Amino acid sequence: MDQNYVYEKISQLSSVACERMNQFSAQILKTRGGRIGSGMGALLEALWGYMMNQIILEENDLDCEIAWFPDNQYNDFSCIRRDTVWDSTTRTGEYFRIEAKSMNVGADESKAHFAALDREIEKNDALLILVWEWRKIDDFHFSPIVIDSFFDRAKGVAMLRDALHIARGGYFVDSRHCPDGCQSYCCTHKGEPLNAEGKRERLSGPEATRPSLKVSYAANFGGLVRMLKTDNENARNVLRNIRRQNLVADHYISFIHKNFPNEEKNQYTVGELRRVATSLGMNSSGMSKDALYNAIRSIENYQTALKSI
Repeated sequence: MDQNYVYEKISQLSSVACERMNQFSAQILKTRGGRIGSGMGALLEALWGYMMNQIILEENDLDCEIAWFPDNQYNDFSCIRRDTVWDSTTRTGEYFRIEAKSMNVGADESKAHFAALDREIEKNDALLILVWEWRKIDDFHFSPIVIDSFFDRAKGVAMLRDALHIARGGYFVDSRHCPDGCQSYCCTHKGEPLNAEGKRERLSGPEATRPSLKVSYAANFGGLVRMLKTDNENARNVLRNIRRQNLVADHYISFIHKNFPNEEKNQYTVGELRRVATSLGMNSSGMSKDALYNAIRSIENYQTALKSI
């Protein structure tokens, strides 16, 4: 079966799996209270895999199943050929891999990171993101409910992430000039992200770039929300240009901004929002930035207007 066909079908069925997860949660995962730091996100990620396999069998249109990696590594799942030998070390029997992340929309800041290096990601590997909340389902109980999901090619998100990392002053290790003095032909740190202060962002980065004796690495690289922050004009231009040119990047930015509106509001100046309001036929005179943004956001397909800036 064609790899692209399987990918597109799984992408379409992912939202169906989320609907089924919500039905299951409302019936089975009822609880009194709902703590944000509960670890529930990891359970939802696993449930997605189980629900997807149920749906695939019911559809009876695909010769695949969702497999869970047995060891701790990048990627949580692999979409593999059914009734075929699977070798995760060589990718034998695989269509593509899936990295799953969950984000509680009520958390002050999501701890979910997408920090895999570009060279670790294959063309059709996918990134799955589940945005969820604790929702009251009766007078006493709450359940974890997925309110939105993202499923798209991880390569496009990584490209956007890396470009913004550089725009903020960060860079990546060049094997010819490794801070640990590695020989270029055997440098294991090639492509590791270093922040603007030259400190490593992943534990696997050069030891010489460790932030301090108490902190092994900075851990800001790849934060699902944080990766889109822009602290200078160049970074804002990079984000907007890539968004216009890359469909996956546009999909990801739209998804994050939809679910975390403060990130979207902070991306634009008051002057820019006023220009957008004018293009939408709105009178923005005397409106604060918050009021202006909320008025724009209330219009259907408002992000199309924002992307025109």
